[in-house]
Amino acid sequence: MRRLTQVGLAVLIAGLVLLLKGSSPLVTTATAQTQNKAQQQAKESSRSAPPDTTPYTRRALPEDFAPKGIRALLPLPGGFIVDAVVNNTDPNLTNTDTFNDGETSIAVNRANPNEIVITAFSGNDGANTPLWHSTDGGNIWSKQFTVPAAPGVPAFLDPACGGVCDQSIDYGRNNQMSGAFLSGEPNVYSGTTTNPASAAAWNWLVIGGVTQMTNHLVPSSFGDADQPWLLVNRDPTTSTQDDVYAAYDDFSGGPDMRVAASFGVDPPNFTIDNQSGTSTGGDRFNPGHRLAVDPQTGFVYSLFQRCVGNCFGDPKNVNYMLNRSTDGGATWTLNGMASGIIVANADSTQSTPKFGTVNALLGGVDHAAVDPNTGDVYYVYGNRDAGTGNNRLAIRRIFDNGGGGVTVGPENFVTGQVQAAIPSVAVLSNGTVGVFYYTFDGFSSGFPIFSAHLALSSNQGVTFSNQVLETFLSSAMDNGNPRQRVLGDYMQMKAVSNCFFGSFTGNGLPFGRPFSNHDPIFFNVCVPPPRATPTPRPRPTPPPRP
Repeated sequence: MRRLTQVGLAVLIAGLVLLLKGSSPLVTTATAQTQNKAQQQAKESSRSAPPDTTPYTRRALPEDFAPKGIRALLPLPGGFIVDAVVNNTDPNLTNTDTFNDGETSIAVNRANPNEIVITAFSGNDGANTPLWHSTDGGNIWSKQFTVPAAPGVPAFLDPACGGVCDQSIDYGRNNQMSGAFLSGEPNVYSGTTTNPASAAAWNWLVIGGVTQMTNHLVPSSFGDADQPWLLVNRDPTTSTQDDVYAAYDDFSGGPDMRVAASFGVDPPNFTIDNQSGTSTGGDRFNPGHRLAVDPQTGFVYSLFQRCVGNCFGDPKNVNYMLNRSTDGGATWTLNGMASGIIVANADSTQSTPKFGTVNALLGGVDHAAVDPNTGDVYYVYGNRDAGTGNNRLAIRRIFDNGGGGVTVGPENFVTGQVQAAIPSVAVLSNGTVGVFYYTFDGFSSGFPIFSAHLALSSNQGVTFSNQVLETFLSSAMDNGNPRQRVLGDYMQMKAVSNCFFGSFTGNGLPFGRPFSNHDPIFFNVCVPPPRATPTPRPRPTPPPRP
């Protein structure tokens, strides 16, 4: 018995020695499990889904109509702005609608720009999810529950998301509008319609009674997809053909940036799905994966964020990435880099502390668009000023270098010293660059003040003029939830010819709502082409003097 005790004591001492040296297999395993759990929690916190669909409403305050003495609505030169709930075919909707209406996506029918569709988190009727439809250029809207559940997908409408978990729409040619939708599984499903007013008009690729997943070629992404972003573009080889591109995040990886492509068929059949880059983990750091398309060449650009410093703190150090496919998504490379190039490096506050204390930035702070004539790419991104702590917005023009690659131009600022976020950029046919964004302007009666802006540049993004679209009080205060989003992860603005068509989430009170509730707001601004410099008339040579 004494010998057994001595042996046990020896084993105990040896174990303590190993513990002190940090080489105990049990300790190493436990540490690894703790680290893996922390990494998984960080990855889960970075997802966009599920969205915040809380119906934030409150009674009207005097400050709602002039926050800090600033008029909520100002004249909009060259355009107009309306609330889709107020300017509606249902005159009573303004009195009854209390949905969140966050995170708007917009599609404009290029064959008939009077037809415009907006999606937002606007509820569901148990069978269909709604869209906002206008046939008169955006003056009057109808809320129509006409996006049906994809056949054979029970989780298409998810209770935790209040409907679909994410959505992105875009028009191609021939009156065809495509949409990508995130289900509750979560997976991506895409369909096409030529009549947004009819649920029966949607086409889905149904195989064996089940709609094909957009991400069906990537088994690792099954149940791990997030934040789809859909655009339609001409085919790089056949200019008369439209292809559908759906970007999404695969959270089984870094997360990995994926782009699926469907070529000239209705309904979409995604036969290519390749990786355009890899993002990084971090505390509530979303990749902000977006697409931009060149309508002249059929090229497609994928842009996203990578956290490279202080990823579990604030501010984070971010590489803003860009990659390109010139062959319909079959391969991705830019300047010889298969993983894309770094457009800029900057500090940024995302997703917490929350923007304006009420909107976690779980969709990144980046967006890009292509000049339809020159092919130049305009890339907008967040850049925190170390001196003031303001999260400003910067822009770079990226242009052809004459050798098959691109040159990244110098940094210019879209904003001054303000707290800005949620940018969307578009470029008109006349070369005018427009950037939509929000600023956080302080508090009134304890509620955050936001302003929606449209900045315009006529000199390739070197300088910008600024137009305030709406200044409004949030319908809610900070609720203590780090994933709270009273606005959403992104807004969208698109260009058709020489006009900007945009949508954003704003307060409906200044437009005529009887209570404070956030609504889908539509704006249209047209910019005439610059007047050509007149050519001097030749002056006749006077005859020689006698």
